[in-house]
Amino acid sequence: MLPPVRISEISLYLRCPRLVYFQAMGRSVWPKAESPKNLLLREVALSLSEFEPDGETDLVAWLLGALDRAEAELPIIWGEGVNQHDLRVAAGEIREALPEIASKLSPKLELLIPSEVEVDLRSDRLGLSGRLDRIVSRAGDGGPKERDIIPSLIKTDNPPETGVWRSDRLRLAGYAILLEDELKRRVDRGIVEYPRAGEVREVEIRSSDRRRVLRIRDRVRLINGGKLPDRPREAPCERCPVLETCETRHTLASKFF
Repeated sequence: MLPPVRISEISLYLRCPRLVYFQAMGRSVWPKAESPKNLLLREVALSLSEFEPDGETDLVAWLLGALDRAEAELPIIWGEGVNQHDLRVAAGEIREALPEIASKLSPKLELLIPSEVEVDLRSDRLGLSGRLDRIVSRAGDGGPKERDIIPSLIKTDNPPETGVWRSDRLRLAGYAILLEDELKRRVDRGIVEYPRAGEVREVEIRSSDRRRVLRIRDRVRLINGGKLPDRPREAPCERCPVLETCETRHTLASKFF
């Protein structure tokens, strides 16, 4: 049986199919490390699963405590991958922004709580796997016993003006498919969190997105099996970590065709 395609490979394919190929060949195709600010924002966002809104707990104070804890723990988690000076600077910037983030986030907390974070999902039947940032459990139309299960992604970049980025919508569709296979229940909605902006955006899981995920899964399988894909015209070559190798392969191929 072929190993499952990870949802992260689908994201990589959407950036450029050739990145999937070079990753399969053992090349490093992801950024070497997230910025300290992004790491801190992600940790603070994940910690919201522990927040219990009771009308008395101040959200700003609670988030400040979560930020302090993340600043102390990240060097332990990531080791030398985190620069201490950059971490302190990033934490200071986030502290200044937290009151505004909290004011935007406060009315949307019910979309995120209660939740379980960093959940591993796998389906050999579907040939997909991945680690989901958050699973939200929310009371549905059928009452408290019929809770809706909603996949959520945490993105530390800025959101688009409206909706969510296409790649995030497809990732949500992939996780929805995995959740449905495990829970035997339909998952029609997802969430993308943008902690930098205090935004929480709901997304409809479309049938066209599900179909697209399955087609990309099939293409990733072929690429992992050794098929070199074409380089799309809109590929972000100027930021590519394997540009030199890719250009060499392109030049060799042109000599034969």
